[in-house]
Amino acid sequence: MIRWKLIFISTLFMSKAFANIPLDAEQVIAKAVKEAVKSECRTCRVDVRILNKKILDDILVPDRVIADHWRGQTNLVLELGDKTRIVTADIRWMDDVVIAKENLKIGNIVSANDVEIVERDVTYIQVPYARKFEQVEGLVGKKMFRRGHVIDESFLKKPLVVRFGQPVKLQMVQGNLTLTMDAKAKGAGAIGDDIPIFLPETRKNMNATIVDHGLVRVQ
Repeated sequence: MIRWKLIFISTLFMSKAFANIPLDAEQVIAKAVKEAVKSECRTCRVDVRILNKKILDDILVPDRVIADHWRGQTNLVLELGDKTRIVTADIRWMDDVVIAKENLKIGNIVSANDVEIVERDVTYIQVPYARKFEQVEGLVGKKMFRRGHVIDESFLKKPLVVRFGQPVKLQMVQGNLTLTMDAKAKGAGAIGDDIPIFLPETRKNMNATIVDHGLVRVQ
């Protein structure tokens, strides 16, 4: 029992001792960079490589790390009291991205089987790329996505479920009452879109919201 207590006390002492060891300049730089990147990309993992490490040989822990940008090759300004030192770093952003398994043609509805999630270097990707299946599934490509290419959300749209001139059912909802009428679409759209419709019975035009295939609603 005494032996186990000694081991426990020794381990506890060592863990506290290591916890109090100050970070070196390179570790402080990496920590500052990662915190800055997280403010721009919460899901990104960061790889920081100092390109001129020798400049850190005589540097204690910097008070602050400053940069114009935190992506790719950049100069980092280290503040040390009233002095500064510049180091060059290569900052890489890694993230999970949705890519096309095979070529996805324009107008095809994307399914989970058409895409996969992989980790990619997104340092220089400027487009709003998708990270999860639900961000692309059921949507239609406005351009062709080639095999292995990152899915750009700005080129996805909801599929049309109502087309111009198509007969539709109009639901007019007032409280607990719902009145259904025949109508004709005077526009095209996806679920959630507002389109003009024509009511043959009353010879009137009005706007309604698409709620499903061939179904619009006014509330």
